[in-house]
Amino acid sequence: MRRRPKNKFLNTLKENEGKLESNFNQKTMKKITYLLCNIIILSACNFKTSVIESDSTIDRTLQSKSTSILENKLSKLNALSGQAIIMEVQTGQIKAMVGLERKDSTNYQPCENLPQTQPLGLIQPISILAALETGKVKLSDTVDVGNGVYSTNEVEIKDHNWHRGGYGKITLKEGLAGSSEIAAYKTIEKAFGSEQAYQAQLKKMGINLDSLNTLKMLTIYNEIAKNGNIASKVNTDSLKQALKYSVTNGLGLSAKSEKVQVAGKTGALQLEDGSYIVEFCGYFPADNPQYSIIVSINKEELPAAGFMAGEVFKQIVDYMNK
Repeated sequence: MRRRPKNKFLNTLKENEGKLESNFNQKTMKKITYLLCNIIILSACNFKTSVIESDSTIDRTLQSKSTSILENKLSKLNALSGQAIIMEVQTGQIKAMVGLERKDSTNYQPCENLPQTQPLGLIQPISILAALETGKVKLSDTVDVGNGVYSTNEVEIKDHNWHRGGYGKITLKEGLAGSSEIAAYKTIEKAFGSEQAYQAQLKKMGINLDSLNTLKMLTIYNEIAKNGNIASKVNTDSLKQALKYSVTNGLGLSAKSEKVQVAGKTGALQLEDGSYIVEFCGYFPADNPQYSIIVSINKEELPAAGFMAGEVFKQIVDYMNK
């Protein structure tokens, strides 16, 4: 028997399992990000360390197993396509890189040129880390997200649970675990106030905004996992604690493994064509990261939530720790 969550935040998470985590579609998200300094759409990160993309680093056994796990999930969801990439934390070497697209109603085929997705939900931790670097916010800060609807002069932002009354007052850490777009938006406003300030902070962190793809997003999380040059150790460590909390107490629960502690973040978004992107990106072991993994799934219909990608992540992690 499951224990009933003890507070409103956790109760709301349980009530919304299986629903779309973000009520933003691409068009709306673009309006928000141009307001908030283009931070979340079409971004890429060029770190001071390079990603090794050589085919020679691929573990063929792991590649085969990851393909099987992903294909099985895509088939169950009747998804359009999916990606899974596994990276060795310390070296940045790619150990598995899987891309599959639907061939017909029952079969999937490899695809090396999948559409360039924009993992918007996954950018939240990076945005929060940038805000932490200013010293103006802390993960323990209380953010009032109200009833889950927040209006600005340009756009209306809705958290995924707005129809159930929202989260109300939560900590920034809880907001990250619950994928609250309002909490992230208000935090970035408080920390920066202007596009120029935000851009300057990203540049200081070694991040350039360009065209984001799944591999580049994984590289960001990999830098966080190994306490790279992306931010100060104290703030990176704080974020890493929040990413653990996201798995143990937040929407990332589906990625939780009984074999090793993991940390990471879910994401979900409706694209302009009406389809959905659901994602999970994380690493393990949480306190001594050896591998980072990203899973991205494109599906046509609801339900669409990051836990679907989290389940693939968990299966890969369990296989790697059998």
